[in-house]
Amino acid sequence: MSKSLSRTVLATLLAFTLLAVLATAVSIVMMSYFTEEARLEETLVSKARTSAEMLEPCSFNERLELLRDQFPGPERFTYITSEGVVAFDTTMQDAPMGDHSERPEVLAAEGSGESVVVRRSQTLDRDTLYVAERLSDGSIIRVSQDRFSLAAFLGTAALPVGALLACAAALVVVLSRFLAKRIMRPLQKVNLNDPMPIDAYEEMRPLLQRISDQQRQLMQQNEELKRADGLRREFSSNVSHEMKTPLQVISGSAEMIANGFVAKDDVQGFGERIYSESQRLRALINDVLVLSRLDESSLDARESMPVSLLDIAQVKCDQLRPLAQARGLRLSLDGTNAVVFGSESLIEQAVSNLIENAIRYSNEGGRIRVQVGQSKQDEVLRAFVRVEDEGIGIPEDDLDKVFERFFRAEKSRSKETGGTGLGLAIVKHAALYHGGDVSVESTLGEGSTFTLWLPVQSAPGISDEADALAPC
Repeated sequence: MSKSLSRTVLATLLAFTLLAVLATAVSIVMMSYFTEEARLEETLVSKARTSAEMLEPCSFNERLELLRDQFPGPERFTYITSEGVVAFDTTMQDAPMGDHSERPEVLAAEGSGESVVVRRSQTLDRDTLYVAERLSDGSIIRVSQDRFSLAAFLGTAALPVGALLACAAALVVVLSRFLAKRIMRPLQKVNLNDPMPIDAYEEMRPLLQRISDQQRQLMQQNEELKRADGLRREFSSNVSHEMKTPLQVISGSAEMIANGFVAKDDVQGFGERIYSESQRLRALINDVLVLSRLDESSLDARESMPVSLLDIAQVKCDQLRPLAQARGLRLSLDGTNAVVFGSESLIEQAVSNLIENAIRYSNEGGRIRVQVGQSKQDEVLRAFVRVEDEGIGIPEDDLDKVFERFFRAEKSRSKETGGTGLGLAIVKHAALYHGGDVSVESTLGEGSTFTLWLPVQSAPGISDEADALAPC
C-alpha cells in the first residue's frame, strides 16, 4: 500500500492525542485519588481526636451510651478496652470480634498515643484506613473507613475517560483531514521546473534547493554530453580525414607497383613514399590510442612512480638530436633535477612531443633550448619542462587553440613536417592527468615557448641538487 499523507497525519495525531488525553486523565485521577486519601485521613484523625476528648471524662458505661447515641455516620467507631476486648463497634454491633490487642493500629497507639494505619480488615475483608487514639485508662477509641484502592478508583473513572478518548478520536479524524489538505496545498503549487516558490515551507527549502541544484546540474551535464558528443563526432571526422590521405598514397602507390606501371628505377622512390606514409599513419593511430586512453581514464594507476624530468629530457634530446641536425638546428638542455610522480611513459611522450614540435616548426639554423627545473606557480612549488624555439611563432588569435586536436596554425607546413595534429593535445591531457598544466608564449615570426607544469614529488635516491648539463 502506498504511503498517504492524510493517513500519516491521522495516525500521528490520533496516537499523540489519545496518549496525551489518557496520560492527562490518569494524572488527574491519581491526583484526585491521593488528594481524597489525604482528606479522608485528615477527617478521620480529627474525628478520632474529638471522640477521645468527649470520651475521656466519662465512665465505661457512659462511654458506651455516648457511642451509641452520638456517633452515627459513615465512619466505623470501635471502642477497645485496655485488655484488647472490643466493647463497642458500630458495624458489628454486639457480635463477638475477638482479641484486638495485636492489631497494628492498637499497638501503635499504645506506644505513641495516636496512630494512622492502612491495612486490610480481618473482620470485613476490605482495605481500611484506621485512626486510633489512646485514652488515659489505656483503652482505645478507633475510627475507620473503607478505602478505595488506586486500581478501583481508576476503574470508577474508566467510563468518563473512555468517552473523552472517543470524542478526541472523532475530533482528530476531522482535524487530520483538514490539516492534510492544508499541508498539501503549498506542495501542490510547487513547479518542478522552478521548484523555489516564495510561499514554500521553510522546512522544504533545503529539499527544493537540492532539486533545483540537481536540475541545474542535469542541464549542465546534458550540455556537456552534447558538447562531448559533438567533439567525438568532430574527432572521428578528423581522424577519418587524416587517415584518408596516407591510405590513398599507400594504396595508389602499391597498386601502381602491382600493376607494373612503375619503372624499375622508380620502384625505390615509390617504396620510400609508402614507408613514409605508413609511418605517418602509425604515428596517427598511436596518438589516437593515447588520447582515447586519457579520455577514458584507463591508464593503469600501478604504472605511477617517481620520475626524473631531467633524465627524461636528456633521453629525448639524445633521441631527437639526429632530426634536429638534419634540419640544421641546435638543440641544448640545461636545468636542475626535478622529480614528479606519475606515468613515466606518458610524461616521456609529452616531453618528446614538445621537443619534436619545436623541431618541426623551427627555421633552419635556429636554436631550441630545453630547460628543466622547479618554480612557484600560484604560490605552489611545481616542476617544469620548458621548450623554447626560434621558429615561425603562433598568431595571438591561435594561442588558445593550439592544444585542440588536429589544430594547425599552418596546415601546409604541418603536412610537410609530418605532424599528426595531436601532439600538443596529448601534452595538454597528460598534464591534466597528473594534476598539472601546460602554457604557451609566442611571438609571430620570432618563436614560441611551451612550459609543461607538473606537481613536485620527492623520492629517495634521486638528488635534488642543481646539475647543469652540457648541450646535447
